[in-house]
Amino acid sequence: MFPWKKNFPFNQSGQMPESFKNMNPKNVEDYIQNVMGNVFGEGFPQQFPFQGSMPGNMPGNMVQSSKQAQTSTELFETNDHIFIKVQASDEQLKNLRIQHSSNQLFILDYPSIGEQKKLVLPTLVKRKGTKASYRNGILEIKLQKNEDLQITEIEITHE
Repeated sequence: MFPWKKNFPFNQSGQMPESFKNMNPKNVEDYIQNVMGNVFGEGFPQQFPFQGSMPGNMPGNMVQSSKQAQTSTELFETNDHIFIKVQASDEQLKNLRIQHSSNQLFILDYPSIGEQKKLVLPTLVKRKGTKASYRNGILEIKLQKNEDLQITEIEITHE
């Protein structure tokens, strides 16, 4: 029988080994990115939208655009809602318009007039019930999730 109480694979004293106490998080991130690159290929950050190198690891221009992307919009979801936070000034707020379909959000005239920001939503959302509020330079958009319970059974024919 396996001795579960022995903290396998760590040392038997129940304490964290010294090697873990002195670890640098950047070294761990570099190692993970290296392994992911070896397994999925060098283009893996595009396959996994919330993965990729830390901004400090990116070459030149990519650092700046990544920081701008991180600070301009943030999307997260709960069991019932999808929340999107967008950094916008009072001047930008005067011109922008918000539209959405069942699976996409469009922020028109953002970040400047004539431009558009399009976000693909992680799940379907309801047509009605979307709310937007603005406070302290942050526009928060709250969308209600739509449970797609339309199940179609398909008959199998024998030929």
